[in-house]
Amino acid sequence: MSHWYQPREQWPRHPKVWWRETIDLARSAGWHLQKVEGHTWGRIVCDPHADKPCKVLIFSSGVGGESAALTARKTVRRCDHVPASDAGQLLFRAAELLDRAEAMLAAASRCLKAADKRVQAEELLLSAATAADEAEKLTQALIREADGDRLVVEAFAVLPQGTELGCPPTPAELDVLIADASAHVDEAEQLVDGLSAADPGDALRSRIGQVRAHVADLTERLRRGLDAKGSPPA
Repeated sequence: MSHWYQPREQWPRHPKVWWRETIDLARSAGWHLQKVEGHTWGRIVCDPHADKPCKVLIFSSGVGGESAALTARKTVRRCDHVPASDAGQLLFRAAELLDRAEAMLAAASRCLKAADKRVQAEELLLSAATAADEAEKLTQALIREADGDRLVVEAFAVLPQGTELGCPPTPAELDVLIADASAHVDEAEQLVDGLSAADPGDALRSRIGQVRAHVADLTERLRRGLDAKGSPPA
């Protein structure tokens, strides 16, 4: 038993995040989805009415799923059966990728601020032991520690669905989060670069530059934090 979904319809949600990104790309490029039951989750088809359409099988699970999803994205981009993805579709997908990248960076930024607050709290707690105003400093340390906890909670609130962090996040997890955000920016830039000069992509190009600057800033802040502690990511 199967059911066909048009590009403009809401498609079923795949359990694996890498397949969800591939499926979103296919839908924005005007492809169709045939949802089936069983181990094969479904298949995406560029044009069901074409003589030899481009199509990709999508499985529910299995070894190598992430690699297969990446290969499927290349198939979608290279397809010439559907009229070349119009500017609106490419801009829509690029904007989606930038939204996700910015959400990841917002979460990483809050986590880095939380780490700074914790360092400040530790320094105050150590100095308070020998200071005359110990009580005041302890109070300030507790306030900073509470600020750090609040920022971690805010980081989890803005984290995109399907992205995970420990509590509190480790430097290695933040490094992966920032790297994933950078990869989304790269994919968005590739989509926008495929547009002609006449297409309305200037706003997204400017936004791409801003998000790249945010990536660089958070990467540097994470490096400085690790240098200060004198230890590599776990």
